[in-house]
Amino acid sequence: MTLENGDFIKIDYTESVDDQVIATTDKDVATAKGIYDEESQYGPRLIVVGAGQITKGLEEDLVGKEIGYSGRVEVPPEKAFGMHDPNKVETVPVTRFKEEKPVVGMRVGTEGRYGTVIRVIGRKVSVDFNHPLAGKTVVYDYKILETIDDRLEKLNSLLKTFARADLEAKIEDDVATITVPWEMSYYKEWFMIRRGLAEMMLQHLDLKEVDFVEKHTGQRVSAELISPPQKAEEEPSAPAAEAQAESSEGTAAQEDTAADSS
Repeated sequence: MTLENGDFIKIDYTESVDDQVIATTDKDVATAKGIYDEESQYGPRLIVVGAGQITKGLEEDLVGKEIGYSGRVEVPPEKAFGMHDPNKVETVPVTRFKEEKPVVGMRVGTEGRYGTVIRVIGRKVSVDFNHPLAGKTVVYDYKILETIDDRLEKLNSLLKTFARADLEAKIEDDVATITVPWEMSYYKEWFMIRRGLAEMMLQHLDLKEVDFVEKHTGQRVSAELISPPQKAEEEPSAPAAEAQAESSEGTAAQEDTAADSS
């Protein structure tokens, strides 16, 4: 079969910029290239083709390919992380930095946006709010490993990808019911992720309804949440995360490292 928008697949990939590996699903490659991160998840990545999880150029290259295909694609800036926009470079007063002295290369967040400090002169700080890889051609070496066809398996794959916790799930009469330990409410990210997951499920699983049921047992659980990956921003904003679940949290961290060192 050839891939179409809406297909659930698993892929391995390595992402490079200027011949430098900045992200990969392969733990051995990450270690060899000096970008291994203990907090990142390695292994095949779940992709819903057409859902906007990855760059537009890579997503377009997947369509029409078959399971088992491996190859390389060079994605130009306009189909990767966008062209560099000089209007997104802003000067702010140093008083905005209350907890830490700004230095060149520092990643900062202000008013819901994230940027990189590129210049500090006196009491003025220039911050570039473009994506760290804006204006860059991104190269992907990837292999399409498998497709997921069963609807419940698709549902469980989405849950496993975006909530690192074992959640009970079932589908009956086109209604998905997901049982969530009440302790998940401690994680403020969960409310954003939950809505994004529900929207993805409704759109890609032909469901009429998604119900999250809170479960109380008196037994404490632990969970490590990750936010839905983003195409244009490496730190997720609420609207983007709610709209759709680009590479993982680990990918974003690796991109920051590469961008800051380049």
